[in-house]
Amino acid sequence: MFLLKNDIPEDILTKFTKGDTNSLLSAYIDKWLENQVLLNAAEELLSPEEKDKEKLVNDYRNSLLIFEYQQKLITESLDTSVSDAEIEKFYLENEANFVLKKNIVKIRYIKIEKRNADINIIKKLIQSPSPSNDAILTAYSQEKAINFYLDSNWLYLDDITKEIPLNENYNQQRFLTSNKYIQLEENNMLYILYIIDFRIKDNSSPIEFEKEKIKEIILYQRKMNFLKETQQNLYNKAIEKSEIKYHLK
Repeated sequence: MFLLKNDIPEDILTKFTKGDTNSLLSAYIDKWLENQVLLNAAEELLSPEEKDKEKLVNDYRNSLLIFEYQQKLITESLDTSVSDAEIEKFYLENEANFVLKKNIVKIRYIKIEKRNADINIIKKLIQSPSPSNDAILTAYSQEKAINFYLDSNWLYLDDITKEIPLNENYNQQRFLTSNKYIQLEENNMLYILYIIDFRIKDNSSPIEFEKEKIKEIILYQRKMNFLKETQQNLYNKAIEKSEIKYHLK
């Protein structure tokens, strides 16, 4: 068993020759020796048929080449833009498959120390979304709030209630249908929540909430169709040029 210098990765040799460390080199040599011992044992124990891995290696190589070729085709030729019209069409055609497993909400939320809170200002601004009000509330929250969320995206209610001190046994559906503006206090901290909209689980999920998922599905289907069409075109051309021949005995 011989380990040649050319067999050692360049980065390990570079560090060793610079005197940075020899621990990596020692570890590499130890691992190489362990593998050689195992290989020798396998050579002695296995039959010629068991040691013949040429077909397996060729199959693996072929699979890798095909995969790399397909990825190159996808990168260079596949259109990855998905329009809102495509997303809406897919959603309407498959709406029955988009069912909520959890309650979701659109909210505006501020967590702030009671001594820093001007309740009247916060209450007015948080319940009246508009570009100007949002700008004022954002600036106010950035300066004084501990945490805040003023975007208009759909969120899981579970993620929000981790932030506010609600009774663990509360009923989410009752909470959503009975409340619009919520103000809670705990340990001199105020939790102010305004519910813009909500959807109850087991009902249809809104298209905005499913947009990214739909986009991924459309792109996956497009990719599969693209690869299938490419494969068929290559096959047809090969047939036309008589490049495919086979013999069955």
